[in-house]
Amino acid sequence: MKSLDLEQLAGTQSRTYQSRKITDDMIARPVHVAIALWEVPWESADSGKIEGWVIAVDAPRGRFVRSGQTKNGDVVSRTVSMLKAALKGVRGKAWLVTGRRQAALRAELVRQNYLVTGSFAEQNRAGVKASAISRRAEQAALYKAKKIGEFAERAPRVKERQEAHWWPQFARAEGALGVLRLATDASTDGVFRGAMCFVASNGDYLLDTRDTTASSDELELESITHALRYLKKIGASQARIESDSKAALEAIDFILATTPRRGRWRGITARARNHFKEAWEELEGACTVELSRVLGHAGDPLNQAADQIAYMGMRAVIFEQKSAHPTLLKGIEKALHKAG
Repeated sequence: MKSLDLEQLAGTQSRTYQSRKITDDMIARPVHVAIALWEVPWESADSGKIEGWVIAVDAPRGRFVRSGQTKNGDVVSRTVSMLKAALKGVRGKAWLVTGRRQAALRAELVRQNYLVTGSFAEQNRAGVKASAISRRAEQAALYKAKKIGEFAERAPRVKERQEAHWWPQFARAEGALGVLRLATDASTDGVFRGAMCFVASNGDYLLDTRDTTASSDELELESITHALRYLKKIGASQARIESDSKAALEAIDFILATTPRRGRWRGITARARNHFKEAWEELEGACTVELSRVLGHAGDPLNQAADQIAYMGMRAVIFEQKSAHPTLLKGIEKALHKAG
């Protein structure tokens, strides 16, 4: 059986990947714009919903927000029209980001020659503001819809479960000791595939995939737990573990500051929290561990390697093992080489 192309595992052939790719030119542009769309069911509307937009602009001469809503199903054209008005008189080239699954908006922006990325990126200075205001606007509209009887429950969209052919499990623990730096990351399809990974500065790594419905935050926490267990296994005395997951690090603060509790905490199960605490306590007195946050997709070699390996491992599940196994190993070694 012919091996897969590496691009099939890395996802670099997809339009989604290309639409989310961030370049130095984008980041360097003086004007950053973030556009967030939201929608709430609204029975009396012709489109069956009320849709809104938030446009946040961060320019050298100031920051501002424009927002609005419509019940006419014309959210894309209304948003683009308001964007043009908002940027009129703003000097400098702009980099735009939109939320995920906003293909129609992104296509229209590209057609009108805007430089746009198809998901919110931490490097975009306007993203946090647009996201926060959009959530508040959506919550306010939802509250009003329920209060005046316009809200109608929708059946949740069921994501199709693809066939799993194998569950990759790879690890290497033979690098030199010393003060280690480890990057952790996780990937999930939101249905049943989950992958956890860490990459160490000495070339060691771990990839663990499993059939799971755990949230991405929980998988990020479990990636850190894997890193702690690795440190105990090799007898490390000092290490720095880095994660690009704010939620996982906040969960760790909660775990270490409270007594064990049952149930979920922000979507993270007690089981995952207990696993972390056990691994953390096993290192006490033997290894000094510093936990820190790094920006994802910001060019850090170790973080990029962990991200790529976790993603490739998650994707490999749906391909035949005979064709995917050698390609995945090739992709892992390539990612590790870049990180080194």
